[in-house]
Amino acid sequence: MGLLSALAVVAAAVAALYGDVVVATLTHRVGGPSQTWEPIPMPPDAQPWLRVALVGDVGDGGDREFRTAAAIEAQAEVDRYDILMLLGDNVYPAGDPERIRATVFEPFGPLLDAGTELFAILGNHDEISGTGDAQLEALGMPGRWYAVERGEMLGIALDSTIPTDPDQLAWLEETLAASDATWKLVGFHHPPYSSGPHGSNETVRETFVPLFERYGVQIVFSGHEHDYQRSDPINGVTYIVTGAASRTRRTGIDDFTAVAYSTHHFVDMNIYDDHILLRAIDQDGEQFDEAVIPVRVPG
Repeated sequence: MGLLSALAVVAAAVAALYGDVVVATLTHRVGGPSQTWEPIPMPPDAQPWLRVALVGDVGDGGDREFRTAAAIEAQAEVDRYDILMLLGDNVYPAGDPERIRATVFEPFGPLLDAGTELFAILGNHDEISGTGDAQLEALGMPGRWYAVERGEMLGIALDSTIPTDPDQLAWLEETLAASDATWKLVGFHHPPYSSGPHGSNETVRETFVPLFERYGVQIVFSGHEHDYQRSDPINGVTYIVTGAASRTRRTGIDDFTAVAYSTHHFVDMNIYDDHILLRAIDQDGEQFDEAVIPVRVPG
């Protein structure tokens, strides 16, 4: 009996005892989504004012990464992306800046050549050999942490390989406190809430999350886990894990999990005045998750 058949037998047995909810849980833990659908182009009279593609753990430069990049580029032909955000582990296995062309600029070249801006942060593999600063220079990034402002959007990039760095924490609080942007969005590598094999990064949660909640951050994006996860809102913040550009692992669920799937994908973010539309899209250009995030007012 194959693995999937065995899991189906187990699921059926558990369902007999506990019902269909457990079967759905097992489906989320093992493999890809049970349902996909074609993304609908943004209507001419309902265009977002900013579109962002987010993807994590791109760093092997192989066929799977190129397929993910091609899916982003295909979507950009329908609705152009303003920004491409890479969420760390940009080069496997040890962050060699000499490989940035192979893992970033070649796969995503058509997108960047069309005018999409590139932003990136560091992951643990980017820092294994102390190559983080050289890699960021090769990528053209301003530093280990920085802010991007576009209209009513404040985007914050952080270095979760050093989450307790006092300079970073002081900068983060000052930047959030000084901003009256409608949208406050944050990206870094290690997820503070994760049901994947690595689990939640407790240090990141203890240092970063209180500031997100205090200053009205709406969405936090991370990589590191080679899967897709979307949390239920936690004290007003939705946490997205998107780290399966080039590799996947089985995922799981926790009490904060809304959905979790193991499949190659990227996240398509559409920013409007009063809401953000998030869509998870796989390598075949099929959508498998969607969420609408309303404006959050601190208080």
